[in-house]
Amino acid sequence: MLNLLDETIRTLLDSKWGAGPPAKPEFFFTVPNEKWQADVTTNGAKMRLNIYMYEMRENRDWRRAPLDPTPLPLPDRRVVFSRPPVYLDCHFLISAWSPAEDSTLLNPIEDEHATLARALRILYQNPEVVPSVLGVNGAGPVFDDGAVVLTVAPPETPRVLNDFWSTMKLPWRPAIQLVAMAPLDLVTDSAPSTRVITLIQKHAFVGSPPGEEWIQIGGWVVDGNNADKPVPGATIRHVDTSRVVTADDEGRWVMTGLQAGNHTFVGSAAGFANNDTHGVAVPNGPLAQHVFRLT
Repeated sequence: MLNLLDETIRTLLDSKWGAGPPAKPEFFFTVPNEKWQADVTTNGAKMRLNIYMYEMRENRDWRRAPLDPTPLPLPDRRVVFSRPPVYLDCHFLISAWSPAEDSTLLNPIEDEHATLARALRILYQNPEVVPSVLGVNGAGPVFDDGAVVLTVAPPETPRVLNDFWSTMKLPWRPAIQLVAMAPLDLVTDSAPSTRVITLIQKHAFVGSPPGEEWIQIGGWVVDGNNADKPVPGATIRHVDTSRVVTADDEGRWVMTGLQAGNHTFVGSAAGFANNDTHGVAVPNGPLAQHVFRLT
């Protein structure tokens, strides 16, 4: 995801730069140290913009609680249990580097400042970017289709950088502070499963111990020969009491007033030769027991 965040920022600057002056620079993500400066002056022919990530921190303001898996509906009426993403504040230092030597005829510092100003304008004009819209894909829909929020030149420096350039063994130089907040997919989604219902109601008088417990369950009736297509109007019969309920237009069925224990149900529908009979452990049976497949 971090490499694609780099690519998102590079693509944004590259695609929005427009005609010069200043001319579009080359984009790099390299440690801006003595070796880098020597490479710029020795091998460079164009202005370079160095986009260096120096820190990552979780943005707790965007943490979605709880981090326990939550159900997400799918178009085919199934769900997956997914943990929400973590949002990271990625701190970049963007600096401009001219290959020209400072002299009475050339003033590379002015060119560097012009390049930084154009980069600032583009970043300010695009406070939120979607990687997939820029053609950046590969980290999954959470990142690809999510918003990367850009905070440009914050009024308070995210961390003290007094020692940064001395650590790089270079003179202090102006640079853009950029904080890019991006989602990190935790990739812990479960396999898709069918949605079912289990509700427990306890009835008691005030001041008395719990009395009767009634349970409502629900599930689906599907065509086992047709990619589990819902069967509207199917019937589910409770063998023990002969109670019958009818599935709705989406093949969903619900039966109330059950007590904990093992129950037997029969699913059937007109046009299907074979019924589906199986037991359901109420209320904690596996989800598959709530789905009736007719053939």
